[in-house]
Amino acid sequence: MTGAEETSLSPAQWAGRGEPAPAARMPRRRLFRKYALIFIGLVAAALLINSGFDFWFSYQENKAALVRVQQEKAESAAQRIAEFVEEIKSQIGWTTHAQWAAGPLDQRRQDYVRLLRQVPAITELAQLDAEGKEQLKVSRLAIDVVGSEADFSQSPAFTEAKAHRTWFSPVYFRKESEPYMTLAMARDGRNAGVTVAEINLKLIWDVITALKIGQGGYAYVVDGRGRLIAHPDISLVLRDTDLSKLPQVAAALNPQPGQSAVTTADNLAGRSVLTAHAAIPQLGWRVFVEVPLSEAFAPLYGAALRTALLLAFGLVAATLVALVIARRMIGPIRAIAAGAAEIGAGDLARRIDIHTGDELEGLAQQFNSMAADLSSNSGSPTVLPNYPKHSTSRQRPPRCWGSSTPRPATSRRYSTRCSPGRCGCAGRRSAF
Repeated sequence: MTGAEETSLSPAQWAGRGEPAPAARMPRRRLFRKYALIFIGLVAAALLINSGFDFWFSYQENKAALVRVQQEKAESAAQRIAEFVEEIKSQIGWTTHAQWAAGPLDQRRQDYVRLLRQVPAITELAQLDAEGKEQLKVSRLAIDVVGSEADFSQSPAFTEAKAHRTWFSPVYFRKESEPYMTLAMARDGRNAGVTVAEINLKLIWDVITALKIGQGGYAYVVDGRGRLIAHPDISLVLRDTDLSKLPQVAAALNPQPGQSAVTTADNLAGRSVLTAHAAIPQLGWRVFVEVPLSEAFAPLYGAALRTALLLAFGLVAATLVALVIARRMIGPIRAIAAGAAEIGAGDLARRIDIHTGDELEGLAQQFNSMAADLSSNSGSPTVLPNYPKHSTSRQRPPRCWGSSTPRPATSRRYSTRCSPGRCGCAGRRSAF
């Protein structure tokens, strides 16, 4: 007989073979471990889900708050730059009055020199007449010119100023170094000319560097083409750096309908930053304020670390509680199993004594009732007799207690009781 067939025999078949039934195999998985792992898994899943949602919402709220703060700083910087340009306009404005243009040439020249002293950002002033010819030029970088009659009638500074009263040129770099912008303003009167001023934008650097944005934060300004105008690192400005390829700059210069503003991107150095921007409408410029993500989310990372520590503590506490609860659950089950094993071994006097007040106590009482019923039905002994093992081989004819002569083997079946009168046992039970 193969091993598989042997393990499939019932206890009665094992008894018929005259061999004891093998002991039942213990289950591979313990109930204690199963309950403990289930409890720990449920608690861990609840803690992880709660911590994950809490971290995600905290991240979004923190990010939105930081973007709002940076947006306010960008708008503040944009307002200061706009005020800087408006101040230059107001200073130049008094040279556009009709009475001033009618004054003597020497007086106008002195007024230009005084204006250069008052506004350091202005490097050059020129007066064009109604036909676009240069009548006066005062400069910090060149010799003053009077009555040159140079024709600027086709220059955008003249035509745009005559059409729109005020004109700002695109940013350009003089001698490929410092950024400049031309401001042209039409004078009052019917046949008035135009005042043209060259403005050095390097002084906007003071506005940008004055912004305090954390430890590693900074601000910079780009024009309508994405070229850098002002940056804390002045060398980037002097190299005429083009930032139009950066995703945050490209999205700000060419906004798409329904597209949200870029808040996280890589800067010129390739580092991840949290960014916000504000526009200067009259100039078409954009002011960007950026902070490294590692610095912006440093408080959130600290909170995440504390959450992880609390989560680990919660898992340890859940493990201990799970072990205690599982042990309290498994204790009565083990007591019932041990009592059932002893009752099954024949100890009908064994009683299972557990008091849990639940279904386990009811199950123990059922076992106790079963043991009591078996004990009362089997008679006085409370331990089942140890019957001899029977062989599966063919049995010999029985011999009577009162006679040593076996019964005739005329039949293949034999009775275990003698016939009265044929032997001296008088119907007593025969023995094998």
